[in-house]
Amino acid sequence: MKKIGILLILSALALSLTMALTGCGSKEATTSQSSTTPASTETATTTPASSTPATQEPATSETPAAQAETTAHTTTPAEPPVVSPQETTPEAPAVQPEVSAPSVSDEATDPSATFSRSIQALESLSSYRYTTTMKYEGTGDAAADSGTVKVQGEYCAPDRHRLVVNDSSDGEKSEFIMIGDSLWVSNEGQWTKVPDMAVPAMSQSIFNFGLSFIWGSLAEGLETGANFAGKETVNGIKSLHYSSANSNWERAMGAEFRNAHGDVWVAEAGYPVRFVFIASGTDEDGSSGSIEWTSNVTDVNAEVTISAPIPE
Repeated sequence: MKKIGILLILSALALSLTMALTGCGSKEATTSQSSTTPASTETATTTPASSTPATQEPATSETPAAQAETTAHTTTPAEPPVVSPQETTPEAPAVQPEVSAPSVSDEATDPSATFSRSIQALESLSSYRYTTTMKYEGTGDAAADSGTVKVQGEYCAPDRHRLVVNDSSDGEKSEFIMIGDSLWVSNEGQWTKVPDMAVPAMSQSIFNFGLSFIWGSLAEGLETGANFAGKETVNGIKSLHYSSANSNWERAMGAEFRNAHGDVWVAEAGYPVRFVFIASGTDEDGSSGSIEWTSNVTDVNAEVTISAPIPE
């Protein structure tokens, strides 16, 4: 397998993670409070003019009946206020504990919320640094291509990028700085400005190793198949952890993988913090090998300075 096969496999495997990971979302519950309107009581009074002249027995017998009616009239509306507070008061404390508890778990299992906002969250950062390590080990004809590629990157909004690539297979170190539409390339410390006509094609090839390209490819095509593994602090950032291992990798790559596993950590603020995947298998030509890819994001919104290496 030629050396270019490393980069092709790395890029293809990065895209294949889209078949293995998912995201989370959140649900909000609303609590309704019931209001109680106190019932008003009426007081019935007896007029002394009607009771004083009635000295006969008929007047005396009517007076208790009138009093009984008055008592019944004043007692009946007094009962509802006693019943209604007893039915309403226990409902308020019973509902509130149920609202806050499920919000975290529901957010962690929704497949669309986390990753749909992750690209925008990454682009909204003012600066960050990241490292990527890609280790490839081949057997048979691919053994000669075994090696490790280490990438160190920096970003400063709105359009400044710096990338350093170290290839252990040949000991080469390359550095790239891009500011707006200008691109500079360094090989062993010697800087060269890339002609403007060649910048679009060359920058697209170089920044395939960039965080925004890698994560954009993953997040845009995420599908179901991952499990929420819990909340963790990674690189000093509170994050949500997702893990997946399934046969989607084999269908995506057209290879027989003996092992395929992917993990992603996304900050609670939405941007990616770390992603790792490991795979091994055999390609269509019968060459076998394994790859381990690890990326970490650090120094989020920290001071990052990227300047032109040579005057324009």
